[in-house]
Amino acid sequence: MVPGRSFVRRVALVLVAAMVALGAAAPAAATGPGPLKPRPTPLECKSAAAEFGAANLWWGQFAGRRETLFNMFNTTSQWACFRTPVDCKNWLYWMNSEWQDWQWVSRCDKGYKP
Repeated sequence: MVPGRSFVRRVALVLVAAMVALGAAAPAAATGPGPLKPRPTPLECKSAAAEFGAANLWWGQFAGRRETLFNMFNTTSQWACFRTPVDCKNWLYWMNSEWQDWQWVSRCDKGYKP
């Protein structure tokens, strides 16, 4: 049985509607929501401790590694100071994202301890 013209027109109308709907959603998907967390700028710990007091800072510590070409690894150990716990945790989020292969220190503590 050969489908009638009205059936073919309905199928074509559904396909066109689907393409229009997908086309309208494409620009929103292309831009995306952006980064999940802002990347804070760390403070230099000694000068921040002198300015704000060591007990008022948040001290972030991170150590980890990531794989490079030819199964080699880069290792890092960093610490940074922040005014708020949110900034410290956001910094750790980015450090953990960039150094994904292995992290052995990833913490934020209240108070800078030189």
